[in-house]
Amino acid sequence: MSGTVEVLRAYRFCLDPTEGQRRTLARYAGAARWGFNQRLGALVDGHRRYLQEVAFTTYTDEVDEAGARALVKQRGGIPTPTLTAQSKQLTALIADHRARAAADPAADDAWLHTINRHAIVSGMRNADKAWSNWQASFRGQRAGARVGYPRFKKKGLARDSFSLFHDVKKPSIRLSTYRRLRLPNIGEIRLHDSGKRLGRAIARGDALIQSVTVSRSGHRWYASVL
Repeated sequence: MSGTVEVLRAYRFCLDPTEGQRRTLARYAGAARWGFNQRLGALVDGHRRYLQEVAFTTYTDEVDEAGARALVKQRGGIPTPTLTAQSKQLTALIADHRARAAADPAADDAWLHTINRHAIVSGMRNADKAWSNWQASFRGQRAGARVGYPRFKKKGLARDSFSLFHDVKKPSIRLSTYRRLRLPNIGEIRLHDSGKRLGRAIARGDALIQSVTVSRSGHRWYASVL
């Protein structure tokens, strides 16, 4: 009996971007940070409204906190936008930015359409993950050190990072050569390292690129290709 086993593996490369590409990567990281904060803002707002409703129910129904939480849940809870719903809102917002930029090319507050959508959504997904980790830790369902309440990301303090995805059947994330990595909407970026091992694995049909996470550490940019 034979079969294949899928293994997720990350190839990490040090990038050697041009000065213009450095600015683009920083913009993409900023967009991912924006997406993170937008999603976290919705989650925090929903949580605050939930706590207010629990406190109100404790007073009006004359029950303890546990009873109030049960009643709030029984009554349908407090609606919080899902990631899917916010993703749809993002699509509409991108279209609005594109239209505004077309009408006024000098508009500096219309920029979302210049960023690959996946970079922004990656930030939103990271906010969901941070929120889930905090909830699991708070409930004692997560091993390890206690995870604190998620915080908003600030420029200059949060790590610069973003992720891009593509259709593996129509790859837009690929090695152009062993020394150049092509990223959708960004173009080819020179690798400080060699991508020969990954390139040969792809050529043999042993590997498919699923996504890439680009991050900055100090003055260096890195790409982790999954």
